[in-house]
Amino acid sequence: MTLLNAMDYMPPPSLEPFLGSRSFVSLQSGPVGSGKSSAAMVKIGYHAGLMKPQKDGIRRSRAVVVRNTVEMLRDATIPTFLTWFPDGVAGLYMKTDKKFLIKFGSIECEVLFRGLDDANDVRRLLSLEVSFGVLDEFREINPEIFNALQGRVGRYPSRKNGGAVDEKGRANYNLWGATNAPDRDTFWETYMSEPPKTAKIFQQPSALSQEADWLANLPPDYYENLVEGKTEEWVNVYIHNKFGESLSGKPVFRSFSPSLHVAKEPVKYMKNTSKPLIIGMDFGLNPSAVIGQVDMFGRLLVLDSVTSDGMGILRFLQTTLRPLLTQKYPGLPVIVVGDPAGVNRAQTDERSCFDILKQEGFKAIPARTNALAARITAVDSFLLRHVDGKPAILIDQSARHVVAALRGGYRYKIKKSGEMEDGPEKNSHSHVADALQYLCLHADGGLRGTLMQNIAARPVKVVQARGWT
Repeated sequence: MTLLNAMDYMPPPSLEPFLGSRSFVSLQSGPVGSGKSSAAMVKIGYHAGLMKPQKDGIRRSRAVVVRNTVEMLRDATIPTFLTWFPDGVAGLYMKTDKKFLIKFGSIECEVLFRGLDDANDVRRLLSLEVSFGVLDEFREINPEIFNALQGRVGRYPSRKNGGAVDEKGRANYNLWGATNAPDRDTFWETYMSEPPKTAKIFQQPSALSQEADWLANLPPDYYENLVEGKTEEWVNVYIHNKFGESLSGKPVFRSFSPSLHVAKEPVKYMKNTSKPLIIGMDFGLNPSAVIGQVDMFGRLLVLDSVTSDGMGILRFLQTTLRPLLTQKYPGLPVIVVGDPAGVNRAQTDERSCFDILKQEGFKAIPARTNALAARITAVDSFLLRHVDGKPAILIDQSARHVVAALRGGYRYKIKKSGEMEDGPEKNSHSHVADALQYLCLHADGGLRGTLMQNIAARPVKVVQARGWT
């Protein structure tokens, strides 16, 4: 009998891939009450049972379970662990040392619990030599801890004693964690959206969907009662398992939906000389470009995006944009649409950005306007429209800078007073967002942008509030 069978643990199907994952890093997110924390604890027993026996026949391993505070460790994490590994039955719990020794058959696994309340806790954690690392509610764990802990797993057992491998000699050292959905525009959202090759990301469905397969473990109408009186944001995170609001500010484009607007397969562009590539470009010391094309149905295909840091426009064209166009889109006509301010000449050599573009062989024109309201409306008009039942804008996954900006990187900054700034924050995402706006202004014919500019230019008649009820 294996340890998992003895525990009488039956995971819901939505947690089985995470439980059985042998990736170096495995991260699971899910709604509150979905069983994900239990799966993270039980997974210790799974990997402990895989460890190669040492010369005396004992499968030795060591795990460290991490929580953001000692209080949360004591009140939530350790009780969950002891539910599946009862003290005196599955092993011995040493409360003072916050350590549990699992002993079952040939398995002997030392489990250390660490709450990161102060520098000493962090220092002790980063000096450990363990087989496995477990992050409970990892969205609250400092990313530096996560990165450093990756270097501590696989250090026990030592190579002299056989190493952290299974009976076939395959690596059996891992780092995993479970959490409610993290906030957008954080390290964890980025890591889960674009994981490295050594990581696997698992996400459970909404608790109110037909795919929710853990409801039998909860009281009747658990989630229906839970949503009452909660904000939409709370429900999105804790019930629907969606990334939460960015803590840094409100996203500019709230209508953007990755599942709707980002293509799941590579977007096929048209090799048609009557359908040129349209490149929206933002100038300055961080030139950025977004490459698109309007298809025969009037949809805007966003094919690529490139950006730079501290690079002049000439160098950007010669080393970044032109090589991309030559390699991926050879032979296609190109039109560059940029910030109208780019017609101003530099004091150094009296050449404007548009002069440089034309001298480098690009057909370039200024956008009809650089009014913020017009530019934002142009993007929103594509995000909100449908053409023949399909979204009017489709973004290729290679345009990752655009996706990052739309997901919340391009945002309204929050003041110390709690109010938001009138305009979007100038940050690493704003340059690409501006380039996208110029692309959308041109692709949309400039009609909506011009209309908004005219509206913004009209004088506003002030009406006194006296007499209104």
